[in-house]
Amino acid sequence: MVYKSIRREAENLEKRAKILAEQTYRKERYSHMPYTELDSWRKKTFTRYNQAADMFVNAGKKEKAVEMYNGAIRFAPSEQVKEKVKERVRRLTYGDERRLEGRVYATASIISLIVILFFISFNLTGNTIGNLNSDNLTLIGTGFFLFSLIFLFLYAQEKKKEH
Repeated sequence: MVYKSIRREAENLEKRAKILAEQTYRKERYSHMPYTELDSWRKKTFTRYNQAADMFVNAGKKEKAVEMYNGAIRFAPSEQVKEKVKERVRRLTYGDERRLEGRVYATASIISLIVILFFISFNLTGNTIGNLNSDNLTLIGTGFFLFSLIFLFLYAQEKKKEH
């Protein structure tokens, strides 16, 4: 029930934002208003698109939210604000893929650490891993340890990108 009312409110804001965008476009194109007044119309339009996008995010409609954020980008009052809105779009669009990459890196790191236990300790495996001597097993274990560190580093980088 709550999501339906949020979605309905978001759709109303979307309609108002599109109407305001059309009015702003007409004023920019055909009227001879001072720039300060045109800027106020652009800010109103940006705010309306931004509000509609936020409501669509709350309603769980990511595609509509991205559409509204893209509308807000056209009317952004400055480059800094435009970049912030673009970052929101990137997070909505690619957020799930980044989380998946982070999980893959974390899983690979943990698996490498487990494999290290079998290869680095010659006493644990004995001579069951072919005809490898303790030097070769230690070298293989060290290689897996380095893989583990690399995957751990990549995982940390992905976490840093998320925040």
